[in-house]
Amino acid sequence: MENAPWRLVCTMPYNCHFQPSIEVEAEAGKVISFNSSNPLVLYLTPTESVTTGAGVQHHEAKNWVSGEGAIYTIPAGVTVRSVRYRETGYDTEFAGSFECNDHDYNVLWKKAARTAYICMRDHFYDCPDRERVGFWGDGTPELNQCFYVFDEKSHRLCKELVLRTLQPKFYPGQHLEFLGDYGLWFYYLQTGDLDSMRAIYEPTKTFLFETYEFGKRTWFDWGKENKDIAVIETCFYFNCLGTLKKIALATGHEADVPVIDEKLESIRGSFDEKYWKGSYYMSSQVSEPDDRANAMAVNVGLADRTKWDAIYENVLTRKTYASCFFDRWVFEALCKMNKQERALLRMAERYRTMISASFSTLGEHYDRWWASRIDAYDDASSLNHGWNPPALVLSQTIAGISPVAPGWSTYEVLPKEAFLDAIKVVVPSIKGKVTVDLKKTASEYSLALTSPAGTEAIVGIPKASFTSLREITVNGATIWKGTFSGASTGVSWAGEDADYVKFKVGHGQWTFVALGVIPITSPKPPPQPVITPRALEKKDWTATASVPDATFAFSGRKIPIDCSAANALDGDHWTGWRDKTKTQYPGQWFQIDMKKAQHFDSIVLDNSWALWDSPDKYSVSVSNDGTNWGEPIATGSGQLGITTISFASQDARYIRITQLGTSAKYHWSIYELDVFEAP
Repeated sequence: MENAPWRLVCTMPYNCHFQPSIEVEAEAGKVISFNSSNPLVLYLTPTESVTTGAGVQHHEAKNWVSGEGAIYTIPAGVTVRSVRYRETGYDTEFAGSFECNDHDYNVLWKKAARTAYICMRDHFYDCPDRERVGFWGDGTPELNQCFYVFDEKSHRLCKELVLRTLQPKFYPGQHLEFLGDYGLWFYYLQTGDLDSMRAIYEPTKTFLFETYEFGKRTWFDWGKENKDIAVIETCFYFNCLGTLKKIALATGHEADVPVIDEKLESIRGSFDEKYWKGSYYMSSQVSEPDDRANAMAVNVGLADRTKWDAIYENVLTRKTYASCFFDRWVFEALCKMNKQERALLRMAERYRTMISASFSTLGEHYDRWWASRIDAYDDASSLNHGWNPPALVLSQTIAGISPVAPGWSTYEVLPKEAFLDAIKVVVPSIKGKVTVDLKKTASEYSLALTSPAGTEAIVGIPKASFTSLREITVNGATIWKGTFSGASTGVSWAGEDADYVKFKVGHGQWTFVALGVIPITSPKPPPQPVITPRALEKKDWTATASVPDATFAFSGRKIPIDCSAANALDGDHWTGWRDKTKTQYPGQWFQIDMKKAQHFDSIVLDNSWALWDSPDKYSVSVSNDGTNWGEPIATGSGQLGITTISFASQDARYIRITQLGTSAKYHWSIYELDVFEAP
């Protein structure tokens, strides 16, 4: 119990849907309020309040909210006996997994999986806090990742999206992203649900043949401007026609195939004449080539292999216009071109601030940078946006596990691991779990596969992983030395092409070992070891700043959000201190009182929420009385998102961080501050 109103901030283990609750002892008539620490929930879910009766009582929020923390506002004279939360969400389990020797990609997979889960409930939506709109664009990667992350109960939600009535006036370009290989055919290969294909065939044909209008209310990506809509739209439409043809053949609509073929050939025959500029594809709508447009030309087969090198050199290594939604297709195009090394590097580079961020989910925009129409930081973009695809790309494309016949009757294991030396992945197919354990040394490439009953796997040993491939064995028996020997029961020859030496196996456990010369080098700096130093306990600390505690108007809704100094010490990185009086200027300071002298050697300023508000330049000073400060113990420049400040070990009670630089655009914020004990 406190003698003045106070706030209690509690953190969750991860971003989730929850209903906060509280048990108190109080007089009648006290008003308690609770909500998520995620400010975006205020778009849809107002803060709830309850009025106490007399005595001990329990209160639970009526509405679910989302986020990684809960805030309770407690009036004076109320004794808090306990606080709890009830986690809710779609009824499915995390059944898939991905691990490799590079921690960056493990973090990305887990954050993508958590993001996919928090963006599904009664339907797939873009985010759980600000909108909850069932966009087809967001729904496409959400459906895709269900089959690599969750158990079979998630397939019901996928089926709902497949059968959802098309809305031609609702961003029809997004329909094109879904009605081809990336939505409808993806679902069919994963499930073998032919009844749904029969149900959607006629509406899909009508949409493509009669309803869709080129250039009308198209939407394919936020991303940077320079969107080459003409090329992107043509590519997706071509892909949808190809999928329509496959569905026609599967559902007894063979009579439609000649018309579909005519449309396909019309696009194929004119595409290069319209858009090929000698080194890349580009329409007259833009002044420079677009990575999205050129990636899609590769993915859908309109760009033949003779053009791949030029597209790679002139566009896909130079342009990063795609958002974290559309980059999925850039990653996949790079892998199709056997540039998987570049795909992995691009993924790590573009997701850098999300990988290192303290959030358990992935955000709406790279670096929280609103990239369409305006070029500015957008603090109101969601931190849990369903269109992020890393779990899909890593499990399906990099590990190379994907069905090629409906319902996983036949599937491929064609790794594109590039510089990764070890991958262990579980894919929860409808036939059972497919597990692959891949390991590489300088002389041995090992791929262990557990394949479920009722399946046939095509396993490929990637030639790109070797400078010299000498021999392949399976379960200890030699099956290939330049040619297939057929010396092992249950293994048959599946052919050889420019990229793989391939074999077929049925269900069971298979260990392929390929011997030769394998370069074990990487253009990516080795991941830093994960070290978790001990943060000092800060629950009793206090904080002050060079400006009085205040609120700031959040987003276009002008929602008042508390930005008091104490928020930087509350353990929740969604709440923070911000100096909103003006942009950064020399002399701003933030100070903590640890209440007693502590032994420490580093400070971490977590600015993941207000990513661009890191200090331009800083100095750190310490004191034992809060009055006398010695020379700075550290100086430097802030880093985007998280700034780690290390120095010789200190023994002091007070720490002051002074902002020394200027910024014309950004304020100074600290969303969480931790001090780490010196050894």
